[in-house]
Amino acid sequence: MGPMTASRYRMRFEKREALRFISHHDLMRVFELALRRSGLKVAHTQGFNPHPKVSFALALPLGVESLDEIVDIDIEHEGEPPAPNDVVSQLAAVMPEGLRLLSAEISEGRPRVTAIEYECELPPDYAELTELQARLDAFLSSSTHPFTRERGKGKAPRSFDARAHTDGARLDGRVLKMRLLFGPEGGMKPSDLLQILQLDPNRHLVTKTKTILAELLDTTDAESSN
Repeated sequence: MGPMTASRYRMRFEKREALRFISHHDLMRVFELALRRSGLKVAHTQGFNPHPKVSFALALPLGVESLDEIVDIDIEHEGEPPAPNDVVSQLAAVMPEGLRLLSAEISEGRPRVTAIEYECELPPDYAELTELQARLDAFLSSSTHPFTRERGKGKAPRSFDARAHTDGARLDGRVLKMRLLFGPEGGMKPSDLLQILQLDPNRHLVTKTKTILAELLDTTDAESSN
């Protein structure tokens, strides 16, 4: 048996249906159990309490569907690393319904998220599209828009400039499309922009459509514009 080495596989996946209601901790457990069943040999951290080297680019807000999540998984192997497509096939076979692996590539380092795109489809009976467009135009034309998000009991509210965190947003029929910036200090949530536009975040389903990494940033390909 030859020496074992580890390669990092960066995978993109969808998290949909009932799985949008599971926590980030539970999502980690789903991947750990699936990796165990798949037979893939996952690298572990050193120390008294080793754990699998599985790392997500971001924690997805509870209740949000995603078409483009990113996870890094370090897999041990002998000789040449397995082909990414083979790793995806092996792991996809044991994934639960609602979680679909899309692609994988061998990578290094950690992903740095710079922006996230979301869509919110308004229901057919929503009758304030003209007013909503006016509120959106006013927000986009402003140079700054202070916003404070309450963070629950025992946590200090977070205040930030929502306009500076919004790279673009537009109404496409009944679909509100948003590109929100993300930095080392964090970012804003789609529910923040919904509140600013006087939309109830609890009544409108938001779908995350794209996770944009630093090395992949391409402003010509944005779904939204200023």
